Amino acid sequence: MENLDLKALIDAKIPGEETGIEIKTGVCGFCGDACLVDVYMKDGKVIKVEGNKSVKGANGKLCSKGAALKQTLYSPERLLYPMKRVGERGEGKFERITWDEALTTIADKMKETKEKMGAKHTMIYVAHPKWFRPQATELANGYGTPNIGTESSTCAYALMMAFKSSFGADQGMPAPDMKNCKALFIWGVNPMYSKSTTGGAAILKNKERGMKLVVIDPRCTPTTEHADIHLRPFPGTDGALALGFARVLITENLYDKEYVEKYTTGFEEYKNYVMEFTPEKVEAITGVPKEDMIRAARLMGEMKPCPIQMSASPVVHNINGVQNARAVTLLLALTGSFGVKGGACAPGGPGVPLKGKFSPNGKIKRVDAENDLSHNDFPAWAKLSSHEIQVTKIADYLEGKGEYPMETLVAFGMNHHMWPRVDRVEEALKNIGFVANADIYMTESCKYCDIILPVQSSLEREQVAVTGGDTIFYQGHVVEPMGEARTDMDIITGLAEKLGITIGGDEPIYNNEDYLRKMISATGVTLEELKANPLGVKSRNMTTPKTTEDILKVKTPSGKIEFVSSVIGSCDKEGHEGLPVFHDFREKLPMDEFPLILATGSRKPQLFHSRSYRHPWLSNLEKWPLVEIHPEDAEKLGMADGEEVIVETPMGKLDVTVAYTTSNLKGVVNVYHALGDKDINYIMDDTYLDPISGFPGYKSYCCRLLKKEKCHE
Repeated sequence: MENLDLKALIDAKIPGEETGIEIKTGVCGFCGDACLVDVYMKDGKVIKVEGNKSVKGANGKLCSKGAALKQTLYSPERLLYPMKRVGERGEGKFERITWDEALTTIADKMKETKEKMGAKHTMIYVAHPKWFRPQATELANGYGTPNIGTESSTCAYALMMAFKSSFGADQGMPAPDMKNCKALFIWGVNPMYSKSTTGGAAILKNKERGMKLVVIDPRCTPTTEHADIHLRPFPGTDGALALGFARVLITENLYDKEYVEKYTTGFEEYKNYVMEFTPEKVEAITGVPKEDMIRAARLMGEMKPCPIQMSASPVVHNINGVQNARAVTLLLALTGSFGVKGGACAPGGPGVPLKGKFSPNGKIKRVDAENDLSHNDFPAWAKLSSHEIQVTKIADYLEGKGEYPMETLVAFGMNHHMWPRVDRVEEALKNIGFVANADIYMTESCKYCDIILPVQSSLEREQVAVTGGDTIFYQGHVVEPMGEARTDMDIITGLAEKLGITIGGDEPIYNNEDYLRKMISATGVTLEELKANPLGVKSRNMTTPKTTEDILKVKTPSGKIEFVSSVIGSCDKEGHEGLPVFHDFREKLPMDEFPLILATGSRKPQLFHSRSYRHPWLSNLEKWPLVEIHPEDAEKLGMADGEEVIVETPMGKLDVTVAYTTSNLKGVVNVYHALGDKDINYIMDDTYLDPISGFPGYKSYCCRLLKKEKCHE
């Protein structure tokens, strides 16, 4: 009986000395957030994961992706040892080598490229995760190449460019003061899926206190279910909608005239332009009923200051993306909602002073930046995202069609499926001189490499995180690193040593522990203290909080918030107007032949780009790939729910499964991305780019659906 009771306790995963099950707290790290989790361990293996509630600031929740954390560790695709290629690129044939041989091979190739061609012919690329980007930039600088790029070339930086161009070079993204606002406008983001345990929970909490919620999203989502007003513009028409808002605010005298006069410049020119966007014109462009648009605009004006919450990608994945995002964010200036309590980027409390930590603003300047690969292609990018290159045209750059050819590519977490025309990128990867990549898994990108390096996952590496605003939490090895996997930081410092480069400047970093010690050195807390206190230690030193006066000393060329961007307007290139001009993407596409608007990548609660597909608990929840379509559109095409059809764009065809959903607008279809050889990005045009940011038009392309039997007739 006792044995049966013990077995029941073990099966129920009850921790205790009797069961041999212990709980360790760690950082999930599956997506971009850093949620704390309790990891149930038995015999050194993870058997269960739950949200942590004991550490200050932990949210105590677990999303669907976090629930699959065990599978991220024990995936059969985990890389365990350094490997070198023994077959053709793309075949995936490798043999095990030592770390010394791997790092020496990479360093020797970098030295050879530098000696024969120059350092700029080597590109360093950093994708997911982001935490070690400053040190990767130091590595690039020490080596001498300006060509360091990241996945933010199709993620965060277009929205940041839009915001910086008007509100100053020190800005990141417009963060809402949700606790103090009367109304919140969520524009093109679904926090109930993307950040359900943090952002989604905060929305529900503030709705309970009486906050009004307006959501602008073409789709119906769990977030829109809580909206007081839900506007559904066609993808890619956000700029026209925002300009329509501005016209209502100005003509009905609902804007903050005193704020505009004191803190902004270019208002009269902006005012004259937005007068073109009458309610009737906006309705014709966006599909949003004019009465609904006017009602939402009035709410914004009446409840100002009124913050706007945006996501990194949806609005800017359009060939007019930066200008559309500028039109949206300038509503903050018009309503006096920037830098004030209850608005966006509001004054806040002090923070924990961490050194060498990743910041989207990129504090480390690159060497020889004016000679980087993308400087002439994207001049506004060079001015507003000066800490890295734009790499969306990577196929051209690897093929030698840029200013000069690339010979060597050293990458961390590279996923070449993030770029349009995946086939072109793959062909380029086959022919470049040398490719290395560090990753957790044997990905499709790894198969095109000469050297691959195994990386520790979030639960395997030592790290620190700030929780509750003032507490520093230390995570040791929750799980002992598998195989010979190392941290990204140890790989960077190991490669730097081989190249004769020192990372960290006056406080050198030779390994991951050095990095942690340097990061917390200004807090007054030691690493030893953190290791001895599993619930974290409160920082003894804090940064000085910014006041409204500090924030409104904006770092633009004029020193004021700019309705007419002097940075973008100074770029002598098509599409770089100083005003947030609206250009309709549909005028650039063969919509007569391909009448459906194709949007890719709308959030799924269980998916995080390509990473989720390799975990059965997540990938088995839905059949893939799906083309989500309104039932009425599908019925007109004679297509049944679950039917296998073909989606065709001007770039090619892909077999997909029809999925009926009334959450879609009629005339719009959505396909999720990154599914191996079924990736929609194979048939996305790699010349269909925003001229300002270089971002692909992923959220507003064109396609048609064909029945398979008709296609073969």
